[in-house]
Amino acid sequence: MKKKYGVLVGIVAFLALVVFINAKINQAQESKTPLPTPTIMIEAANEPTLAQGAGAEDYFESLRINRQSTRDTELEVLDAIILHEQVDEETLTDAQQQKLAIVDNMEKEFTIEALLIAKGFEDVAVIFHPGAVNVIIKANELTEQQVAQVLDIVCRETGESATNIKVSTSK
Repeated sequence: MKKKYGVLVGIVAFLALVVFINAKINQAQESKTPLPTPTIMIEAANEPTLAQGAGAEDYFESLRINRQSTRDTELEVLDAIILHEQVDEETLTDAQQQKLAIVDNMEKEFTIEALLIAKGFEDVAVIFHPGAVNVIIKANELTEQQVAQVLDIVCRETGESATNIKVSTSK
C-alpha cells in the first residue's frame, strides 16, 4: 500500500514539475510575443458580450500547440502509471480510463473543428471537457444563425446542453 502512495506521490510531483516548467516557458514566451485575446465573446446563454484585445493571427496555432502540449504531458504521466510494474489494479484501471477519456475528448474536438470548418468558418478551435465546451471561431462577429449552427453541431457531437457551451470569436 505504501508503494502505491509512493508511486502516486512521485507521479503527482512529476506532473507538478512539468506544469511549473510549462508555465515558466509560456510566461517567457508571452513576455516576448503576447498571445492575442479573443475580440468578442458571445455567450450561448445570451449573456452580454465582452470586447477585448484585437487580432488573432497566431491565436489558433498557439492554442492548438498549447492544447497538444498539455495533452501530451497528461498522456505521458498516465502512460508512466500504466507501464509501472508495481501499480495496483485500481490505479491501473483509473489511469487507463483517464487516458481513454482524454483521447475521446481529443477526437470530439477534432470532429467539431472539422465540421465547423466544413460549414464555412475560416478557423475554429474547440476545447472540450465534460460539462464545458468552449468554441472559438475566427470571425469578427457571428450571426444568430451561425451561433445556432455551432450549438447544433457541438450539442450533437458531445451530448452537452447548449448552456454548457460557450461560443466566442477571435479575429
